[in-house]
Amino acid sequence: MASIDEVLTSISANVDKVTELQGQIEASKAQVDEVLGQLQSLGIEAAANALNLGKEQLEETSAMAAALVSKLEEARNSAELAKHS
Repeated sequence: MASIDEVLTSISANVDKVTELQGQIEASKAQVDEVLGQLQSLGIEAAANALNLGKEQLEETSAMAAALVSKLEEARNSAELAKHS
């Protein structure tokens, strides 16, 4: 049977993993920005437009990851409350 401490440890590990994933998403977005600038400077508009769509999707994904971290932190707070009740 799992204890509240094990639940807290599990949730904290999930927060760490999602936070790391969000950082990786942001790194991908930075790479997209760099390539997007190169494409635009070369006048390759079709590829730039497609890549810009990908950037928007990465921005949405990053926002979802941030929301997930927030929800996980709420779950951790609830578990903390249960531990101290």
